[in-house]
Amino acid sequence: MNKKITAALAAVTLAGFSGLSFAHLPSSGAPDLQINMSGATAMDNSITSLFTTLCEPGTLDSYFNDSANSGNAYRAFYCTLTANKVPGLTVSPLKVLFVKRSAGGSAQGVNPIIDQQRLQALNIFNGNCNTPHPTRPRSFLCRTSQPGDLELRYSDIGISDVDVRMFRGVNTPAGFNPVNPESANDLDSVSVAALIFGIPVNNSLYNALQYAQRQFGPIPSDCAIGEYSREECMPSLSKNDVASLMSGRVTSWTQYMIDDGSATGRSLVDVVSDGIAGGVQGLSLPARLGGNANREVSKNFVRYCKRVNGSGTGAQQYAKFLHNPCTNGAAEPFQNSVFTTGPIVIQNSGSGDVELCLNDYELGVNNTGQNGVSGLAPLARAWAFGVQSLEKNDQTALPQWPYKFVKIDGVAPTLENAFTGKYMDVVEMTYQWLKPNTNKLPACAYGLLGAHPATCGPRPPEQDVKVIIDQMREEASQPIVVGSVLNVASTYPFGKSGYMAPAVPFATSPSFTGLLNENAPIWPYTHNTGAGINNCVVPMLPAAVTKKPL
Repeated sequence: MNKKITAALAAVTLAGFSGLSFAHLPSSGAPDLQINMSGATAMDNSITSLFTTLCEPGTLDSYFNDSANSGNAYRAFYCTLTANKVPGLTVSPLKVLFVKRSAGGSAQGVNPIIDQQRLQALNIFNGNCNTPHPTRPRSFLCRTSQPGDLELRYSDIGISDVDVRMFRGVNTPAGFNPVNPESANDLDSVSVAALIFGIPVNNSLYNALQYAQRQFGPIPSDCAIGEYSREECMPSLSKNDVASLMSGRVTSWTQYMIDDGSATGRSLVDVVSDGIAGGVQGLSLPARLGGNANREVSKNFVRYCKRVNGSGTGAQQYAKFLHNPCTNGAAEPFQNSVFTTGPIVIQNSGSGDVELCLNDYELGVNNTGQNGVSGLAPLARAWAFGVQSLEKNDQTALPQWPYKFVKIDGVAPTLENAFTGKYMDVVEMTYQWLKPNTNKLPACAYGLLGAHPATCGPRPPEQDVKVIIDQMREEASQPIVVGSVLNVASTYPFGKSGYMAPAVPFATSPSFTGLLNENAPIWPYTHNTGAGINNCVVPMLPAAVTKKPL
């Protein structure tokens, strides 16, 4: 085991015993060094957990933008780092402020770095972070609505759910250029870990699918409605179902037909209605909660809690289910609502916004501002689906959002199923940063705090910035850290899920047993077939893997 990793993990258990234990509040002054990261929201929980190992015990204070789902757009971590856990630092101890922008998703960690454009980042020194977080110790909620609450800075490092070349076509974020092979060469990019993704549906749709498949499908009759603890009790959608829903081929839940043994079958909505009439508990139908009565039909329209263009979570979904942008002629995800016939498409900037979207349609509320914005599709409790990584809404999450993951092609999104190659929605995440000597403008001064002026350009990571980034990358890929730190928010009633260490170098090592260790999980497959990570290709076992899982 890596000795640096061991020391970092051991230090977590000694919190409160360090002589460096003190608060890092805005009132304590500017940091010695500020590092800015932008990109994937799918890893927000794991990055938050990672700082518990990197920072000296008792020195970490965390900051989250204040919203209905705090931290969905911006986060910051302020603590002391030392050479004990970050070897190679030229200054130790070092007071570091790490600022993470999640708004816009993965492409914000790719395209703006290539285009060398500044992004809005959280500024915790504007008198805006004074409210204690209601559930997280030593954490604060930050206002982001007033001048100075956000500041323009270049990102030192980007993080993406998929490889950088995926951010073209439908995955190009607004205001930036698509990535091409030449521009991608401006970045150093490394694989960090593999992450399992899935299809979340709000609880009412989960129960509807579960009931229909219990009555007329493969779910055992002893499964209670709403049960989430046994894989055999979870409802399933096929890959083709998901592709059809994403691309707008299915516009209303009334179009799904169930073979009930009759000549004509029954729609999913009718089967659930029959169940409610028969006294089955836990079922509910979509309902219009306002608006014109002649729009009653809109309650049954499909609601798609989609990610915005430039989201890596969205990009991996399009690649895995639609083969877009990987195949010429591939269908595109549906982008805009059709209020007369469905579907209703809700664009979400981050994974936290997807949670709000699913919550809106489960409870009939409008925290997103998009439930009932048109008179043609009034405020509703409705059946909705989306896309999320399997570090979201596990059994430890606070709050517990009213959605669950479904199986795909009869397979649940667990570490075990991903390890054996049975579950298909797994991608390899990357860290990337600007290569030296690619600046379009003279680089901003090293260690420059506050907003970056437009007269200077990004500075490729160097000195202690590069040392810290390298340590983050190394720790995030280690199997023991993946199991004990990254996967702390990935325990579900149906099993363990979340992250897995990359096949290279861990599955190709002679010590790899070919068996799953959930405490130090390794994904034995890779999307690298010889020319770097390419999430368009079918993942395979590297030839150097001598003990292959089956």
